[in-house]
Amino acid sequence: MTEKLTTFPESHPRITSFKIIEYDNVYSSHTHYSGAHELLYVLEGRMTLHLGENLEYRAGPGDFLIIPAGTPHRDEFAVLKGLRIHLIIFKWDAEEYFKYVNCRTLFNLPSDVRSEARRRLEFIRAHWTPGAEGIFSASLQLYSILSLFYFAGEEAAPKVPVPSAAEVMQRVKHFLDQNCNSQITLKDAAEFAGLSPSYLSRLFHHEFGVSFNAYLTARRLESARHLLLTTRLQIAEIASRCGFSSSSYFIKVFRTHYGVTPKNHIEVTAFTGKGGKKS
Repeated sequence: MTEKLTTFPESHPRITSFKIIEYDNVYSSHTHYSGAHELLYVLEGRMTLHLGENLEYRAGPGDFLIIPAGTPHRDEFAVLKGLRIHLIIFKWDAEEYFKYVNCRTLFNLPSDVRSEARRRLEFIRAHWTPGAEGIFSASLQLYSILSLFYFAGEEAAPKVPVPSAAEVMQRVKHFLDQNCNSQITLKDAAEFAGLSPSYLSRLFHHEFGVSFNAYLTARRLESARHLLLTTRLQIAEIASRCGFSSSSYFIKVFRTHYGVTPKNHIEVTAFTGKGGKKS
């Protein structure tokens, strides 16, 4: 690869399916596609992957194949001998990645990189559990494999880190800080992090000692209070700018947090001389 991504994707993939499958002949006779990305590792048998309109890749035991979401493909193999595949299906908002990592680049991986990728794949298999925590851990390992594929030609390849849960939560926190004034939700943050909403909620509380919604509301209130004290915007406009669904809800939350309504807060602050300059 002579070109590189401007920045490697920070959000990690989210595994939706992880299994070893015996390929049925239906995959060989019909072109099909998936709404998610697929990573294949051939365990037994030989196959030819027909990708798109005119690409063919022949693979055998020990080979990796990768199929971007939405790509028509057909898996051709000897029916009597069969085909056994380690298949990972995953979602990942990193379409640019697949311009640089594809089946051809995977075939050209150095042997030590192949061995390390197989080792990490076996780690996922050995520790796989279907619950939220197991999927989260496996997704982090998959991120490390995909990173390894991308950086295979660089000296730093063996040093590609797997982000810890704490690092992922810091990224989520930064995401909230940057987007708190828009009407983002727990689901939006979960998609950003590649986690289920329920697991993200538990992990966020564990890491920061406050619930996801409480943190997001506090950040919005900080922004709203700043606008109250430094501008002449109407309450409804401030509520809208700071991500609150309505002015009535904003007033209710503000009063619960500060003990006074936004209007009274302005008056009290102006009386005590602690407000900022209005514009």
